[in-house]
Amino acid sequence: MELKEVLLRRKSCRAYEARPVETEKLNQVITAASLAPLGLPRDGKPHLTVITDPAALKMLGGAFGPDNDIIYGAPALIVVSCPSSRPGIAEMNAACVVEMMSLAATDLGLGNIYLYGVTAALAQNGELKARLGSPEGHPPLSALAVGYSVEPIEVCKEWKATLEENRV
Repeated sequence: MELKEVLLRRKSCRAYEARPVETEKLNQVITAASLAPLGLPRDGKPHLTVITDPAALKMLGGAFGPDNDIIYGAPALIVVSCPSSRPGIAEMNAACVVEMMSLAATDLGLGNIYLYGVTAALAQNGELKARLGSPEGHPPLSALAVGYSVEPIEVCKEWKATLEENRV
């Protein structure tokens, strides 16, 4: 796909098929993370925790109760953990990593959604955080759920700016 088409197709997916994402596609999404622009990379690079184990996904998805699946049934979840010595840098780096993976997933025909609630669940559940093996000094800051969308992903019909702006 051309970049403009990827941008018009990228939507948050909140319902996934149960079928797993092929390893090759998941690897391409992960590779895209390595291409993200990072601030202060000498502080340490982001770490990715790739979760495809159904039991771990179920435990994480139901962290806030059985009727509140915070990963929307996605068959793959990539948690981004980042170190930083300066306020805000780690969060911005995590956002850049997730955006790159989201665009790659969209290009591959995969539904995806940027998740923050997963990090709150991990912060509250030390056992789960330990099970996932995030390295010391790399707090989980964001995540991307990935899979095949139950519904066809609608393409945005027009290319137009909708955010307010001022120009100087």
